[in-house]
Amino acid sequence: MKFEEDEYIMMAMFQKENRRQTMDEIRGILPFAKEDEEILSLADSTLEKMERMSDREFSALDLEPYQ
Repeated sequence: MKFEEDEYIMMAMFQKENRRQTMDEIRGILPFAKEDEEILSLADSTLEKMERMSDREFSALDLEPYQ
């Protein structure tokens, strides 16, 4: 899965113990970002790619450099 740098940053900002919890955290900001199309687009693309990856692939990501 090829993520853009901004998508890595988003995942790092909202990273929890696993992929599903991280996705839930990202979804949690959507109501607050409804006026910001750039953030909504970034969240949507990040979530879409995360849906297609496995939990194992997510746990193998090194998000520390993006925090």
